[in-house]
Amino acid sequence: MLELIEKQFASKARTPKGRRALQSIFRAMRAIVAERGLREASLDAVAAHAGLSQAALRHYFPTRDDLLHSFFVTTSQWFRAQVEAILAQEGLRPQDKLENCIAWHLEYMEHVETVFWLEASAYWLRRTPPRRIRDEFYRWLTGRYAALIGKIVPRLDTRERKRRAYLVLTMVLGSWITHGRGSALNPATDVIERRRLLVETIMEIATR
Repeated sequence: MLELIEKQFASKARTPKGRRALQSIFRAMRAIVAERGLREASLDAVAAHAGLSQAALRHYFPTRDDLLHSFFVTTSQWFRAQVEAILAQEGLRPQDKLENCIAWHLEYMEHVETVFWLEASAYWLRRTPPRRIRDEFYRWLTGRYAALIGKIVPRLDTRERKRRAYLVLTMVLGSWITHGRGSALNPATDVIERRRLLVETIMEIATR
């Protein structure tokens, strides 16, 4: 999955050389943020890790804020596009779409370091304009959850659909701690069973 996000990040360059440079920058950012924290992701550190000169890095990202914004927003946009693709699949029941969205989100966690997600969360929280992007995505996602829940359980009123959608999002995001990559509570060998258990439990709450 990370390779796909990297590819989208690099697609902004017009030349093969530029795409290779952006790939190196993306990998450097991900490694530094995951291993040393967001505060350590300076332009100097990223350039050195990527094997680029300061001039080469600043050609694409004149400031650290430019780099951080592009890095995190690209990841968020890619994630949303994957969810949209799941929801757009034809021939699936609403229940299948909801279940697939939840399962995919959990699978994403299995490929991304939990510490990286925590650092990304800190980025969104500390910067107001980017935070609006994240908040809008969560509003959009809970809206889609609520619409699916309404189709699965038509007797529910609007308030209850929204309430259950909120619970779904809360349980999924909370899974970063106990199910995400690097969780100390469960061995990696149990990852598929853990995912199945979480999906079943969340679906039961959403559609009971």
